[in-house]
This record gives sequence, structure tokens and C-alpha cells, in this order.
Amino acid sequence: MRVTTNQMYSQSLARMLELQASIRDLQAQISSGKRIATPGDDPVAAVEVMQINDRTNAATQFDRNGALAEQRLTQVDDVLGGVSNMLQRVNDLLLQGRSEQLGNSDRDAIAKEIREQMDVLLDIGNTRNASGEFIFAGAKVGTRPFTADALGNVTYNGDQTVRELALSETRSVAESFTGHDAFFAVRNGNGVFVTGRNAANTGTAQISDNTLINGAAYVAHDYRIRFTSATTYDIIDDTAGSNVATNQTYVDGSAISFNGMQVTVFGAAATGDEFTVEPSQNQSMFVTLADIATVLETGYANPTEQANFGFDIDRAIEAMNRSMEKVAELRSTTGARLNSISAQRDVNDQLNLTLQRLRSNLEDVDLVSAITSLTQQTTALEAAQQAFVKVQNLTLFNYID
Repeated sequence: MRVTTNQMYSQSLARMLELQASIRDLQAQISSGKRIATPGDDPVAAVEVMQINDRTNAATQFDRNGALAEQRLTQVDDVLGGVSNMLQRVNDLLLQGRSEQLGNSDRDAIAKEIREQMDVLLDIGNTRNASGEFIFAGAKVGTRPFTADALGNVTYNGDQTVRELALSETRSVAESFTGHDAFFAVRNGNGVFVTGRNAANTGTAQISDNTLINGAAYVAHDYRIRFTSATTYDIIDDTAGSNVATNQTYVDGSAISFNGMQVTVFGAAATGDEFTVEPSQNQSMFVTLADIATVLETGYANPTEQANFGFDIDRAIEAMNRSMEKVAELRSTTGARLNSISAQRDVNDQLNLTLQRLRSNLEDVDLVSAITSLTQQTTALEAAQQAFVKVQNLTLFNYID
């Protein structure tokens, strides 16, 4: 087959251009450290790298979310610590005001400090985070969650939405609590049922030591313990409209048990005196503090009023215990959330390292291999250029004298 000069020139030039392009690509890979500069370099690997980049970006965002959640939950824990300290102070004042050695004026002074502590609690409930958002307002972060009217009644203005931050593709964490959950959803009584004393009672008997002794037997109805005489009583289920027990003998200070519950009545009862036993309901910390102040301000002037005062103080102590338990529960939950964030961030860090290794395997160049190839391609190009020079001299004109 006849090979023309034009063909030899074209083939040589094409080969040199091919080698130059290969050398250029190798030099770019070596300088950048990346094997894939454009999707066309390796379409399959390029798609995988894009997917890994998406996951890496998501992991970075998850890490930022985790850091933000840690910051906000730490602030929540600090705030709840302030609530705990405030409640402990009120509890100390309450126990002080219970003393029979104090007069009504002394109790008035204690009540004034407790009302000051109510203002402190209101300010704590309206705490903002570093972004200027109210931390206990739910999703209504721009709305002041707690406001008080002229009578001191506190209203919650937020909503019930618990804001969450994503820590991974499948996990998220709440960054705070709603104001309702934190300050309003406190069960009164012993958390299951609460006792009451009829204000019209004329005796000095009181009811205390409210205990759930058998949860399986408990029926959440409204009950009354009604004294039919100073020494006998009936137990009435007002919800069912029937008697639980009738003509029971009253023994001062003895436990009264029924439907899984146990209470103790002590003191002198009068005919017609009544005590109630009803399911617990939510009672806000603000109401608890207001009730304590009101009880201390009321005082007593005779044995019957003293019995009412003693009962109200006991219920206030019970309510304070529930409030302090509520704060302890919230702080425990906050601690658990912080621990889960720390653990998830560790998982995310490991995932990020894995993704980086996978991406490196796909797109990073093997420098030893690339430099070897560059040397080979450069040598080949030099050889091709020398061969081309010799081919240029292969013409009959060079042999004509």
C-alpha cells in the first residue's frame, strides 16, 4: 500500500498531539492532586463523587446543628438551674412560714418575698437565646411566652410546638421545652391524686400522707370522705354515684385505704366534715407560688382556721415537691439530650472520615503512577518528535544533485 507524504505528516502530527494532550492531563492531575477534573474523565466515578459530596455537605450541616443544639440546651439547663434555686428558696421560706412560732405579720413578710420570687420566675420564663428568640415560646419564638395581669395571673402565650434540629438523616433533637410543658404541666397532689378539705368543715381534722399503694386497683374518679359523726365516715364515689364504703370507724391518725389509694386523717372531726380525693391535674408553678403567698397572708385566728392553714400548707409543700421534681425531670431530659448529641456528633465525625476516604479513592491521583506515566509519555513525545524530523527528510529532492 502506498503511503503518501501527507498521510505520514497527518499520522505523526496526530500522535504528537495525542501525547501532548495526555501529558497536559497528567501535569494537571499532578498539580491538583485530583484524577477527575471533569465528569468526562471518569463518568461513573464522577457521579459517585457528587453523591459523596452531597452526603459530606449534609454531614457538615448536621454537625453545625449539633453544635447549635448543644449551645441552646446548655443555656436551657442553666436556666432550669436558676428555676431550681428559686424553688428551693421558696421551699425554705414555706417551711419557715409553717412554724407555729411565727405571727401573722411574720408570715406576711415571708409572703412578700415569695411574690418577689414569682416575678423572678416570670423573668426566667421569658429568657431569650443568643439569637434573640424566647427559648420557652415553642415555635412562636418572637412572642413573649409569659405575661401577668394586674392580679398576678400568668398566661402562656406560646404554642405547643417543640422545635427540633436534625443531627443525622434519621435523628433529631429538641432544642428546648415549651413553656407549657416546663412551667404549666406540673401535676398537683402526689402526681396521681390530690386531696382537698371542705372549707365549711367545723372540726380540726386534716388529711395527709397521700399515697398510691396499688396502681392496678386505682380508679381515677372523684371521691369524698364524709363524716357521718365524729367517729364514723362514708367513702362516696361521686363519679359513679355510689358508695365505696359506709359507716367506717374513724381512728385518729389511722390510714384509710380504698381503690389503690391510702390517706391519713388526723385530728377531731365533726359531723358533716368532708375531704375530697380527686385525680391530679396540671397546676402551674406560678399558681403554686401564688397559693403559697395567699396561704401565708391569710394566717389563722382560731383552731378551725389553724386546721385549714395546716392543710393548705401541707398541700403547698406537696405542690412545691412536684414543681421541684418537674425541674429535676427537665434537667435530666436535657442532660440525656446533650449526651445523645455528643454521641451522634462522634458518629457523624466517623462518617465524615469514611466519606473522605471514599472520595479520595475515587478522585485523588496516584502520584507515583501519574509521574511514571508522565515520564513515559514525555519520552514517547520526544521520540515521536525526533522520528517526525527524520520523516521530514525522507524526500527525493534530498538525493538529487
